[in-house]
Amino acid sequence: MNSSIFQFRSYRVYLKERLEALGPKSGLKRKAAEALEVHTTFISQVVLEKADLSLDQGEKMNVFLKHSEDESEYFLDLIIFERAADPNLRKRYEAKLDQWRTKTSEIKSRIKPTFEISDRDQEKFYSSHLYGLIHVLTSIPEYQSKKALVSGTGFSQSKVEDAIEFMVRIGVLKVQKDKIVPGENHVHLGRDSKLIRQHHTNWRMATIQNLGFSKPEDLHYSLTFSCSEKDAAKLRDSILEHLKSMTQVIQKSKEETPYVYCFDFWKP
Repeated sequence: MNSSIFQFRSYRVYLKERLEALGPKSGLKRKAAEALEVHTTFISQVVLEKADLSLDQGEKMNVFLKHSEDESEYFLDLIIFERAADPNLRKRYEAKLDQWRTKTSEIKSRIKPTFEISDRDQEKFYSSHLYGLIHVLTSIPEYQSKKALVSGTGFSQSKVEDAIEFMVRIGVLKVQKDKIVPGENHVHLGRDSKLIRQHHTNWRMATIQNLGFSKPEDLHYSLTFSCSEKDAAKLRDSILEHLKSMTQVIQKSKEETPYVYCFDFWKP
């Protein structure tokens, strides 16, 4: 399933998409019914708002759908919210669901950093896109030397050498058999960091410079549009899921060529 559970405000709609993702004849409803020890028609009645899942059944559904801990908690909260008759209780759980969505929309909660450098070193690392570029280039065999990095970045030799020395010191790079390669430590800025604006600005400025030398295979796309708040929330979650999917592909991909990916999605 491509959609995240956290974009849903109804556990029924979520189950309908999840259990029918492979088509009505996939047998998922039957298997779900077996897991809950109920008749298949009961699952259909739940989806059609003619019956409710109990919390016990919700927990069994968590196991069947292999939800993570956060997904399991959110799913149960959805059930409580929809079953609640008292307005105050519904309001309480509606606020709780909103808190879940805020938490899970954070990129940092989806892509876990393995190491965070000191504030002082962060300020230097994110003062220029040079450091991030060198970090990526050193993952490619042909760029694992000072000479190749000077050529690949377009910066002066002295700036590249200073950057390499700094990055080796903080563990982001290491020298291995006369080659400069990525170190054991990685860095990632959360949206709450005071340096995140500088980080985004660095790469957007580099992208703007690239526009003057754009190649046919390069993609630059800008779009202004209007849509409903509900659909905007779906688009935002879809972007985050796409980023997560991209990260999984990148982690398994062989290092051959450096790329820059900048994407902006915001409400002016």
